[in-house]
Amino acid sequence: MPYSTIGKSLLEINLAIMERKIVLIISIFVFLGFSLTTNAQSKKKSDAESEGLRGKVKSVKGKYYEEKRIFFGLIPINEEFWYEYSEFNYNGNIIYKDKPSYHGGDYRDREFYKYNERGDCIESIDSNYENGNKYTYPCRYEYIYDEKGNISEEKWYSYNKLNYNYYYKYDDKGNCIEELSKGIKDSTFWKDIYIRDTNGRMIVWERYNRLGDFDSKLVYTLDEYGNRIKEEYYYKDGNKKDETFFVYNLEGDMIMKARYFIKDKYISVKIYEYKYDDNFNWVKRIEYDVDMRINSITKRKIKYYKD
Repeated sequence: MPYSTIGKSLLEINLAIMERKIVLIISIFVFLGFSLTTNAQSKKKSDAESEGLRGKVKSVKGKYYEEKRIFFGLIPINEEFWYEYSEFNYNGNIIYKDKPSYHGGDYRDREFYKYNERGDCIESIDSNYENGNKYTYPCRYEYIYDEKGNISEEKWYSYNKLNYNYYYKYDDKGNCIEELSKGIKDSTFWKDIYIRDTNGRMIVWERYNRLGDFDSKLVYTLDEYGNRIKEEYYYKDGNKKDETFFVYNLEGDMIMKARYFIKDKYISVKIYEYKYDDNFNWVKRIEYDVDMRINSITKRKIKYYKD
């Protein structure tokens, strides 16, 4: 798919967006103005806010369906592929999550979170289950904070044995600028550097190996609202692997993703359509391919705390 076709598609989508009701435009601009406050005195985003959720969200249950075709491809049906469930406390921080395990099959990851009186998460426990029965591989994370309330160290245990230590550094605005991971057994070492703009938004991610050598890099281009509209991935030799372009609607949700693979000169395009509830949280998302054929459908049931 040539760049000219992408440009035409982006223009058509942007024109359609501009025709939305003025009341919606006012609402989303108020939200964006609030979420982009990044000075040192601003309130840190809760887990729910970091996931783009609005309002006092109590729980989110999401189901993902893939479209299958039967009778020689003539009849489309939606087949449930996975589901995920999250619970948040009144402050918007996650307290429980149930999601598919990387083991596949019927395995589930069930995560539990604990907080101190200040509201900082101090521990999370990840237990794996099959058909509701606990099997093995419990993981536990401990979080240590500095005097400013930032996570300075994270410890990862499995079977109550320490496996990894993670160390974090911050700028004077509380933005993370460095992450260092160290393995206990094999001396594994990775260092991630986060370069940010004057508003504290990350614009470059760099990774270095245990020898201090450059490994890879992501470069982000942001729009005026902080949305990533372009992402560039670089190999360790400095050559660019691919570029990804993003387009968003007025709610801040991605409605187009176009990834260009430079070596193969190939472009993969995905288009998204949303349905929203009264709090402007999406409750249904349809993913299309470039030919507007449905790839998948995700539905979310969102519950809210009552004031």
